[in-house]
Amino acid sequence: MTMLTIFLLLSAAFTLGDARDLNDTENQIIENLIRNLPIESEEMGAKEKGGLQTRSSSCPPGWHRYETHCYHYVPIMAKWPEAEHYCLLLGGNLASVHSLSQYNFLQSVIQSSANGAQRTWIGANDAIKEGLWLWSDGSRFSYQNWGQRQPDNYIHVAGNDNTNGREHCMEMNYGGTMLSPEYSPVIHQTF
Repeated sequence: MTMLTIFLLLSAAFTLGDARDLNDTENQIIENLIRNLPIESEEMGAKEKGGLQTRSSSCPPGWHRYETHCYHYVPIMAKWPEAEHYCLLLGGNLASVHSLSQYNFLQSVIQSSANGAQRTWIGANDAIKEGLWLWSDGSRFSYQNWGQRQPDNYIHVAGNDNTNGREHCMEMNYGGTMLSPEYSPVIHQTF
């Protein structure tokens, strides 16, 4: 599986059934990354009042707001299951796309955070049933304005044609273009 930078989306989600468990080394790397992120629960918008958690209407510093969600680009190299696992540890998921304006917003987050159109993982996958694309946050896969004949099962790994057309995860900016397909993370949080 290809390694990409992670585009994380924080919100309610379900776990990808076919995602493999991370080994101890991978878990330690992710835990260290999380520990070093400049994020605390209060910065994430969650505050305790009388034992109840309330949400604020603002995003933490360094995050980007779109409607009722906050997004954060995380410039680390990871495989899709690792990127989703990282998001889940932060209470979210890889980003999902539901409209052209949201897609354009996510592109602007990636371009401003990564200085260009970097390959970035987002939350779509068809690992459960070939051709049935689902978002890891459980939302409906309805946005269709991807690149021509996308999403597909094509995986290009330089010097390796052993992929057998088994691309089950989605990235944005494949080939450095602003079209769909698979790599980094952006974190999304609902408030």
